[in-house]
Amino acid sequence: MSHHNQKPKLLERIIHAILDHGAWKFTIYLITLLLFAGSIYMIPLELVKAKMLPGKDSDTFSLYVDLPTGSAVKDTKEVTSCIANELMKEKDILSSSIFLAEGQPLDFAGMVKGSAMKNGQNEAEMMVNIKRKEERTEPSYKLVQRIRPIIKKKCSFHDANIKFIELPAGPPTLADIVAEIYGGKSVESRRAFALKIADIFKKQKSLVDIDVLADDPTTGYSLVLNNNKVLESGVGLEQVKKMLYIAFEGSAIGVINKNNAENQIPIFVRLDDSRLLKTSSKKDLEAKLKELQLMNPMGLMIPLSSFVTVKKIDEAETINSKNLKNIVNVIATTDMESQIYPLLDSRTMMLEQLSKDYEITKTALLGLSFKDKKTGEVFDLVWDGEEKVTIDTFIDLGGAFIGALVLIYLLMVVYYKRFALAGAIVLASFLSLIGVIVGHYVMDLLTPDTFYLTATSLIGFIGLIGINSRNSLLIADFTKQLILEKHIEANRAIAIATATRAKPILLTVLAIVFASSLLARDAVFGGLGVALIGGTLFAYLVSLFFVPLAIQNSMKDIEKKGE
Repeated sequence: MSHHNQKPKLLERIIHAILDHGAWKFTIYLITLLLFAGSIYMIPLELVKAKMLPGKDSDTFSLYVDLPTGSAVKDTKEVTSCIANELMKEKDILSSSIFLAEGQPLDFAGMVKGSAMKNGQNEAEMMVNIKRKEERTEPSYKLVQRIRPIIKKKCSFHDANIKFIELPAGPPTLADIVAEIYGGKSVESRRAFALKIADIFKKQKSLVDIDVLADDPTTGYSLVLNNNKVLESGVGLEQVKKMLYIAFEGSAIGVINKNNAENQIPIFVRLDDSRLLKTSSKKDLEAKLKELQLMNPMGLMIPLSSFVTVKKIDEAETINSKNLKNIVNVIATTDMESQIYPLLDSRTMMLEQLSKDYEITKTALLGLSFKDKKTGEVFDLVWDGEEKVTIDTFIDLGGAFIGALVLIYLLMVVYYKRFALAGAIVLASFLSLIGVIVGHYVMDLLTPDTFYLTATSLIGFIGLIGINSRNSLLIADFTKQLILEKHIEANRAIAIATATRAKPILLTVLAIVFASSLLARDAVFGGLGVALIGGTLFAYLVSLFFVPLAIQNSMKDIEKKGE
């Protein structure tokens, strides 16, 4: 039974009417354009936010504790003990281990974060174990966000810098945001400039755990022995050295063996706590040396201060370098936020606040170069860390997406030998971007956390191009067949083809939607699921109402030529 005798379907009548009315066609084009512009504009308006990967809910996190350079291990221990006591008040936290003056056992993230390099008395790491995710109501990143301000308020004494380190969802980096500072004439000037950048970071609401990875300037005392005086006094040189060592550092003098001990037990000798100075001044140190006395062979007690001169020295700072250039890193962690937004806000603030003292030029990938107007020193600021991984990934996936579009376009040109028709099909599949962005916005409203447009969302979008091109292809092919074989006029052929193909396309769409809905709740692949759902649903509307208009001129052309 041919199409001519059947009563046309409702959808066929609607599409036919639209194709015949110029005003209706214009309305559909206008609606599509407005939707496209509106959905793209949701990204700068931050209604939909982009992030490489969302937070990972894991059953452990770490804390890095840094005190000012030169602090004693005793102070570091006070801070870590305070943190441990606060942590144990949480019902979801099972245990914590403290590693004083060293890093915790190495994992992949620790290798990148420099955990293995830690050996100063002013450094410590803590490893915290929490209940498995099935046994708690709160995800680990929410727990960290909630306890961070409490712990910082109660335990940040001795100028401690406390950083919460969560397991990364993607590749580990030094920190979420890293500003690498190069240039400057000395370590001091680089450090001073880094502190200005850190101050700008501190003004951002969503940045926490800010730290400048450079030593604080410290002074120490050097004890210089006068060998001649030692010899004249008749006291042995070795004896003086040992005495100084036992007085301040302590030394092992032997071992004992015990049946039930696995190893030998060292005997360690040191003066009691009277060796500790009241204040860290030169005067106190000299007074202490006067108190310590040694006996010479004649039985005279000689104070150590008569052999030793105390010199005040500036401790040399650790110099860090990367790619053979000296560097100071300023790091910050984002608090439940994508790295991109605080980075852009900080950069804007730098351009505003530092332009009084520096000539600022913009360099590659959001970097900045600062030239001091007074001294002529030049500092380069290069971004690194997770946000660099994010920007690189989005650029790479964007490139892959454009590549896919170009390939499909060329394929269509070869198949139809018509540039306009190929363009219409590719444009229709590009419009599924509207559905992807709107899908993320709707999901963001439905979920308690921010639902980010992630790297996996972009992968979903790239996958959609193929699926959606096929929808348009089915309609275009069927229309061409009706025109050439059944000699139906173009507008009616398009209407019949669209109405006939609507049901099979809908079934494909539903299959994709139901399959993707399982992914939509996943932490990492949620973006992929939502992109597929939103994109396919919108692509269905595009193939019903936009594709018929887009292919109309090409089909009339085919009808004229009667190919």
